[in-house]
Amino acid sequence: MKKILILKMGDTLGSISKQYGQFPKHIIKKAGLDEKDIIVVDCVKEEKFPTIEKIKGIIITGSHSMVTDYEPWSVRVSYWLKNIINFNIPILGICYGHQLLADILGGKVAYNPNKMEFGTWDIYLTKEGKKDKLLGILPQKFKGHEAHSQSVLELPNNAKILAYNENDSIQSFVYKNYIWGTQFHPEFSANITKEYLKFVKDDIVSSGKNYENIYNKIEEHKYGEMLLKKFIEIVDEHNK
Repeated sequence: MKKILILKMGDTLGSISKQYGQFPKHIIKKAGLDEKDIIVVDCVKEEKFPTIEKIKGIIITGSHSMVTDYEPWSVRVSYWLKNIINFNIPILGICYGHQLLADILGGKVAYNPNKMEFGTWDIYLTKEGKKDKLLGILPQKFKGHEAHSQSVLELPNNAKILAYNENDSIQSFVYKNYIWGTQFHPEFSANITKEYLKFVKDDIVSSGKNYENIYNKIEEHKYGEMLLKKFIEIVDEHNK
């Protein structure tokens, strides 16, 4: 039986892991998945990838690494994904995964000139986003949890921008109608987002941003869960 492959691109904070588990756990919970329907590959440990016949969809997690550092384990994943994208398998990249996909497809990833983005922010759908079979389930203005310093600054050729906000012009994109990236974290909860914000408090303050204001705006919402569950629906429909 085919399964959802989660590419684990690193570990979360220790304080988060103790309370809520690692990145794949967050995804499994928000997507309403059963662990028996999941394959997790720890990419930093360079675990073996499953054969294509065992995969019905792929989710690429976030990471504390930077895509532009081109660490050997990340380059290994990139080479593998470059072959996989030709097999018409639905893929969702989250944060680091979003940036990695853009890099593989020929876009540009770098540190965001608006500096780091942490907290819960308003995000807006583009015209293409409203029509998209994944992002289109969300309202034109929705909330997203953020925790990143790098961004996709230039879109890959033939990709479409689906969402944006005041900090990041490419909050989501789609490529060939079956590969998606989201800069925001649909798998995060408000509490997880707060832990990340506390971790980078000194950097937030030194960047000139109002830490207390950002912290107080962190809120729980349903949009990440909606998006992840819709992605699973798309994967299941694709594999019928």
